[in-house]
Amino acid sequence: MYYKESGVDVNKANEAIKEIKELVGDNIGAYAGIFPLYDFLAFNGYTDPVLVATTDGIGTKLELLKEHKMWDIAAIDLVAMNLNDLVCMGAKPLFFLDYFATSSLHKNDFICFIKNLTGTLKKYDCKLLGGETAELPGIFYENQEDVAGFAVGIAEKEKMFDYSKIKTGDKLIGLTSSGIHSNGYSLVRKLLKDQKLAYKNYILNPTRVYVDQTLRIRDYIKGAAHITGGGIIDNLGRIIPNGYCANIKVDWEYPKVFHDIMDAGVSLNEMFKVFNMGVGMIYIMNEDNLTKVKEILEIEFSETVLLIGEISNCKSVEEKVYLEF
Repeated sequence: MYYKESGVDVNKANEAIKEIKELVGDNIGAYAGIFPLYDFLAFNGYTDPVLVATTDGIGTKLELLKEHKMWDIAAIDLVAMNLNDLVCMGAKPLFFLDYFATSSLHKNDFICFIKNLTGTLKKYDCKLLGGETAELPGIFYENQEDVAGFAVGIAEKEKMFDYSKIKTGDKLIGLTSSGIHSNGYSLVRKLLKDQKLAYKNYILNPTRVYVDQTLRIRDYIKGAAHITGGGIIDNLGRIIPNGYCANIKVDWEYPKVFHDIMDAGVSLNEMFKVFNMGVGMIYIMNEDNLTKVKEILEIEFSETVLLIGEISNCKSVEEKVYLEF
């Protein structure tokens, strides 16, 4: 009896690792990745730095991405879901690790994923420091996979967002999403399976990455909310202090994919509980900084900036976000 007969092919995994070595670096194969933190701090002039860490996956969207051989988008989604969360703490991404679990490793799919993972991270000056590739027959069946990411960033302690400074009259702006991003795909897959929703390529648009925009305006804003599962209400509500609420005027145009899903029978109320509805990131700022922030985002990043609401006094602790249609 050989290990290969149990469903784990060590040689195949080793061959794949050899092919991605030039992408990841010489550290691949070691027991842990090394990041020269002292050199980084000395060069960038931090005085009171803190490390910030997060982890996330891309959920059941991966099932559709695999079906359509879109491992490149899977890599972008994984980076986006982690780095977008990281910058909501005011942190600059430093390094990333991935976990790739499968029933049986398909080398070409894996290499495509890693190639696009490193390429996407490079855009944001974030290093793929290592990862884990696991063949798990018995846990995963019939060509199943899952991926997860782990990101670490750094922030000057005094420049981290202090949500306690949010107050009445502060303004909220939103940056547009590319569509569904990486949440709500269990519902999407159910509609596709029941033939209530027709497959279109834009259903699988990659998640937008808001790292550069957020770090550029970090000194002008009081907080940032990455709009993921639970929509605007759940995610924006995380950063609103007790005693305040966000009043959102919903007057922007939803991406077509959301109209398609509503046409398939999902109510508008339910849509806002599940999806980002066209707004992928929300920033809160003092009204005095609104013009400056808009100018930076529109001119330097060619962003469509949505003026979506403001902060007011509110007695409710549970309901911190109100949507007006």
